Amino acid sequence: MILSEGLIKADIIAAKQAIEYFEEKHVRDMKNIAAYHLQQAAEKLIKIQIYNQCSQVDNAQMYTHQIEKLILYADSLGINPIIPDYIRQNSLIITAWEAGSRYDIGFSIRIDTLKKCYAVISDWIKKII
Repeated sequence: MILSEGLIKADIIAAKQAIEYFEEKHVRDMKNIAAYHLQQAAEKLIKIQIYNQCSQVDNAQMYTHQIEKLILYADSLGINPIIPDYIRQNSLIITAWEAGSRYDIGFSIRIDTLKKCYAVISDWIKKII
């Protein structure tokens, strides 16, 4: 599988635009869009490190949205992935954004949480790509 740096950047841009739109127009569902794209960016930033540093990967380990499992897999490979502490500490929460933000009509997330995650991921991508 080839993972595009452009797709990761697109997720980060989409998250930023959704955050900005929410702050301007107060459309609550835009926070869901931001959460989804932040989760996707975090997931892909881990996966791209695995793909770039390993000649063979276990597809069963890679085909998941669960950030914690991807972190454990990357760590088990001994590749020393760059993963911010914030992402490691909040991996279960961020993972839940993948489906919760798209399917759970009661899904709610604070804008300051999204902005913090956006800042961490924006800094993280600069270290990876």
